[in-house]
Amino acid sequence: MTTDSVVDRQTPVRILQICDRSHDFAKEFNLLEEVALAFPAPEYAFTYCLLSGAVDAAAANRMRCAVHSFHIPKNKIRGSNLRLLFALLHYIRRENFDVIITHRFKPWLLIALISPWLPNCRFISFLRAFKQFDRRRRQWLARLLLNRRWRMVGVSKAVQQDLVEHGIPRRYTAVILNAINVDGILSRQLTSADARAQLGLETQDLIVGAIGRAQRIKGHTYLIEAFARLAGNFPNAKLVIIGGGELEAALRKQADATGFGNRILLTGAINDGFRLLSAFDLFVLPSLMEGFGLSIAEAIASRVPVIGTRVGGVPEAVGPDGLLVESQNAEQLAQAMERVLSWPESQRAAYADRLYHRLTSEYTLEQYHQNYRRLVAELLATA
Repeated sequence: MTTDSVVDRQTPVRILQICDRSHDFAKEFNLLEEVALAFPAPEYAFTYCLLSGAVDAAAANRMRCAVHSFHIPKNKIRGSNLRLLFALLHYIRRENFDVIITHRFKPWLLIALISPWLPNCRFISFLRAFKQFDRRRRQWLARLLLNRRWRMVGVSKAVQQDLVEHGIPRRYTAVILNAINVDGILSRQLTSADARAQLGLETQDLIVGAIGRAQRIKGHTYLIEAFARLAGNFPNAKLVIIGGGELEAALRKQADATGFGNRILLTGAINDGFRLLSAFDLFVLPSLMEGFGLSIAEAIASRVPVIGTRVGGVPEAVGPDGLLVESQNAEQLAQAMERVLSWPESQRAAYADRLYHRLTSEYTLEQYHQNYRRLVAELLATA
């Protein structure tokens, strides 16, 4: 068996992917769906499964695979739900799956608990966030249940290192970088004029933008403070933050207190916010922590100049030429923003182009698919 093919098998490889629920924030470009597209028939028989909710017909049509739903209420998805554990075990045995792929922590926990009764299965668990195994109980479970039939996969080298630092043996870890559907993003993107019109912005405005939930970890409070430091030097500059959340009211209050509240727009949640990236002259990701930094990668794919914080997987996403600042440092962020905004338009475009060409050579959907197939083949080859 080669490292990226299973063509020597007489029967298709049966793969089950388990997600906690449907994620509606990026319906057309959901990387969870892209996993299904990595395993086409007849070489593979892929099933896309949700624990809560149902797979809609449009998603099933896009993935071209079998779908299954357990219809479990969200608050019942936990390791102590014996009925769910037995239902999963029965379903996996009945369908005779060879490989189980999970996304996020709860699906990992459920499958890990029943894995001793699935001796013929191989397991891939995809993790996007940090500190998933910072609790001693989780570390104990991992030490007890993980073996060479498992791979714990990070979306970046930083996430992989975090797993290792929290007790996951490196030999049981791997990295599969996120992919960016550049053609899909650009095909759905509004023109700059239309995006600005939707946001209520003027053509002559100089727009600093961010996309992310209004939560502390996203660092928007530092972005607002940084914008206030430079706003006086750029009278046509405005700040746009796309994303609702628990801190939205607090951020609005902070924005008004700066004296530049009329130039700071908090839009609330907007599905497929990447469609509005063309409205921005500069994209800023001020996060305190990011497993990868998908929004900054989408901005790069849209040829928008970017600034990110030096945390988690963001340096990997922007590459060696990307502008990075320390997190929680409004002064440093303001200086970097002022630097880019002071560049002539041609210099901003050249910077954005450098990042774009690097991204589109290293984060392709084809590579994403190949990496998944290679990992499955490697696991199936283990005795």
